[in-house]
Amino acid sequence: MKGWILFNGNIRTDVDFVYRHADRMLLGQHADATVRQWRKVLLVTAAWEAREYAEGHVKEALFRIGIPSRVEGGCEQNIQNLSVYHDFVRFMQMEPEIQRAHSERQTLIRKTKEFYRRKNGSFLGLLRDQTSYVKELYPGMTLARILAHDVSPHRGRLQRLDDRELLLHYCAGDVQDTLRKIVENDDAMVRICHEIEAYFRDRSRVDENPHFIEMRDALRQRLFAANSIMVFGGNLSALLSCLQFFRLHDMFQEALWRGTSYYSVSAGSMVLAEKIIIYDDFWGDGQVRPRKEFEFFDNGLNLVTQMTLFPHCMDRIQTDDPDNLAYLAHRFSRGPCIGLNEESFLLVEPFYDAQAGITRDRFLSVGEQDGVYVFDRSGSKACRRRGEEVISGC
Repeated sequence: MKGWILFNGNIRTDVDFVYRHADRMLLGQHADATVRQWRKVLLVTAAWEAREYAEGHVKEALFRIGIPSRVEGGCEQNIQNLSVYHDFVRFMQMEPEIQRAHSERQTLIRKTKEFYRRKNGSFLGLLRDQTSYVKELYPGMTLARILAHDVSPHRGRLQRLDDRELLLHYCAGDVQDTLRKIVENDDAMVRICHEIEAYFRDRSRVDENPHFIEMRDALRQRLFAANSIMVFGGNLSALLSCLQFFRLHDMFQEALWRGTSYYSVSAGSMVLAEKIIIYDDFWGDGQVRPRKEFEFFDNGLNLVTQMTLFPHCMDRIQTDDPDNLAYLAHRFSRGPCIGLNEESFLLVEPFYDAQAGITRDRFLSVGEQDGVYVFDRSGSKACRRRGEEVISGC
């Protein structure tokens, strides 16, 4: 009994999300009959950091649409906060030695990412220069065509090319090699960061700590008792760090398969996907850089793996530039890329495909005022309006 996921790019206010999709949030398909009956909602506001509990306006909106209240011991039980940020802070206060080790781990990861950012910055400059040169030599050429050019070294075929075709062959091969190095650096950066995380956990023995085990068990109980989970935007790094620290990846996935449905906004949408791609103003480090770039930040929780998400689509992506779209798709995605705006809503739900005889995930655009934007390695872009499938046959 798999739940659904409703992704949004960057809706203006949190309560708008509740009111827009009230009918859906009042539904229940959880495997647990009690959870279905009460339609319990769990709020994940760790991205708000110290303001994690400033969720009163969301609770009020949920009560207004018909989520029932259930008070026990003077506390509301039917709309709860996951409280993972405050649990993280509290744990670190109780365990100063682990806090010190974790702080050192954070510093090391930050420096590692900065190293690879600088390294890829050089390759990106080279990629732009190479692409501009090829386009000067071959008017009408696009980055997508350069990257799709067959550069396999068949000597017999190459001997039949004229000088102009031969030059394109070698230039295209070099452009492809440059982009391949950028992707390899992305993968190496995340792999090394995960190794650093593993060293921290091994040395600190945090997973064996009684306080950690107690807190993680409480987080599991909250996740598995929810009919709906709302994951809000804000500080992406804070949100992901808390979820990763308590190793909630498998729990989020299991909750989905128990029938819990997810509603996510901005950074909340990003952490639920396979790859987290950021625009570098998300770093929030106060540094002024000559050019902002998209970067591979980390792996997400993998609830959806068939696509790469780009919230704040029109704010950050030059969607009218086919070269830019082709570059983003080649660098960051094995499948289609999905751009979401303030009024874009993407529903991922289980669907029985009678023609194929299987149950698959169906990707639908469900926003009334804007569509979902799809682009791929060809550099082409399409807008899927309300009721249209965004990705066919997944």
